Amino acid sequence: MTELITLDSGEVIDLSRYPLPSGIEDEVYNIQLMAKAMNTSTVTVNKWIDAGMPVENPGGNGRSYELRFSHCYAWRKWREGKDQAAVKAKASSAAQKAMLFVGEDDEAAADNALSAKEVREWSEAVILRDKAALQRGDLIKRGDVQGVMEKLLGTVRRTITNMPDWLEQEFSLSPRQADKAQTYADGLLDELRLQLERQGYQTADVIDFGDRDTLAE
Repeated sequence: MTELITLDSGEVIDLSRYPLPSGIEDEVYNIQLMAKAMNTSTVTVNKWIDAGMPVENPGGNGRSYELRFSHCYAWRKWREGKDQAAVKAKASSAAQKAMLFVGEDDEAAADNALSAKEVREWSEAVILRDKAALQRGDLIKRGDVQGVMEKLLGTVRRTITNMPDWLEQEFSLSPRQADKAQTYADGLLDELRLQLERQGYQTADVIDFGDRDTLAE
């Protein structure tokens, strides 16, 4: 059965898309226990609440916040997916804009345009060269590189995200020190995201195979 929760921002999360792992029971916690359950700090939990993490009961009059684990778990997974989607959307936008500049030199090169037969021979030569380079290990498939990079960036992101909590627990940081560490980690993530957006998942530089007239020789 589909269960939806509506955030303060008006956005809706479908809990069925982010179910708790098998064997994990849903419970209601205060901020301290939720921090423990999420393997993070109370500083981070409070920051997540400010960022829109769902609260079952805001407390008050001496009563603690009440946070439902399944809702917070779904929100965290949803937010991580949203961040990744935003980076991919920026990359896609940059790639589309790059198409505006494709073929700018076509008119200047019109006099040297290849015939259909020359295009076919040139393409076949490039394919054979690429296959040989792939077999030698000189070339790597883009999909393989993308898979490795996505795993690597995911590891970097999780490590930076968890760094303030580890520092707080390992070195008994004060709330002010933990907050500074969190601010620094957020800055690192923002810088990484900015660099990715600037690069737009650019492909590798084009390899110069030499003058086309030499391929037939």
